[in-house]
Amino acid sequence: MMNTLKPSLLFTALLMLFWTDPAFSQSVNAGTSGAQFLKINAGARAEAMGGAFAGSANDATAVFWNPAGLAQIERGSVSFTNIPWWADVEINQFAAALNAGNLGVFGLSVVSLSVPEQEITTVDQPAGTGRFFDAGDLMVGLSYARKLLPQFSVGISAKYVNQRIWNQRASAVAFDIGTQYNFGYRNLTLGMTVSNFGPDMQYSGSDLAFFIPDRNDPSEAPGRRPLASLETLGFPLPLHFQVGAAIDAFDSRYLLWRLAADLKNPSDNYEMISFGTEFEFRLEFASVFGRGGYTFNNPDQKWSVGTGLMIDLSGYNIFVDYSWSEHEYLPGIQRLSVALSF
Repeated sequence: MMNTLKPSLLFTALLMLFWTDPAFSQSVNAGTSGAQFLKINAGARAEAMGGAFAGSANDATAVFWNPAGLAQIERGSVSFTNIPWWADVEINQFAAALNAGNLGVFGLSVVSLSVPEQEITTVDQPAGTGRFFDAGDLMVGLSYARKLLPQFSVGISAKYVNQRIWNQRASAVAFDIGTQYNFGYRNLTLGMTVSNFGPDMQYSGSDLAFFIPDRNDPSEAPGRRPLASLETLGFPLPLHFQVGAAIDAFDSRYLLWRLAADLKNPSDNYEMISFGTEFEFRLEFASVFGRGGYTFNNPDQKWSVGTGLMIDLSGYNIFVDYSWSEHEYLPGIQRLSVALSF
């Protein structure tokens, strides 16, 4: 009886720990870090659950949430997510993982953000100069995870981060590290992760160089080698700590109900508490999912909902997931994910 109660009491204690007054975060460093695209939630499934995914990550998208979750993959998993962002910005997220047996599980992640071309304007030419600029962000990461014990796994990711605005670029190498522990009771899993640990980034490029004409020779060609250049200030990566727990509240032949709760501590925002839930309705050769999530103390995003479908094709599972997240000041954001598990 005691063995049955202990995990349940632990999960309750974790919920009580997370349920603290929002006033516990009295200061916020909003706007102090760069590479904000790294903070955009990956995968429609995780987003629909409010981002409460540190303990639930068990597919290819674990490379974004908690690399230790890759150790739960038995063979292989591939996932692709498309996010139409505001102002015609397009975000694509790709993840793949392969179990190499005794060697562990290896993962690959790619995130791209593209900003459409816009015409350059100046004070003298407010209607446009006829020249255009664009911008984009890119992250490419490699991950590794393995089970140190049957119930305990650890994972790490190394990723190259690059941001570009026209001819200016900033880049850095960052790291994620995470752990998961399964208590063996109703799949109760505790997950912890630290993301985006790395050096500051700083923009540099040809557009920061400028020509200082010689006052004694105003006819001097401005195309000559520049005599000076501007220097930008460095900015830190969005360091993020997340700890969460997930449990199968109900599990039967036809229905699985999973609950999750996460505490998030970003370096450039308030601490937040996210709760998520997932219903899986099991059919003979398929499953239908319903998901929902809510985040407390987030000044921008609260609710998220989603649905999904899994089709079993002789050992190959195809997933199609959709999510919609509400935002306080801007229209809601949709995500569509397609995944293959084999």
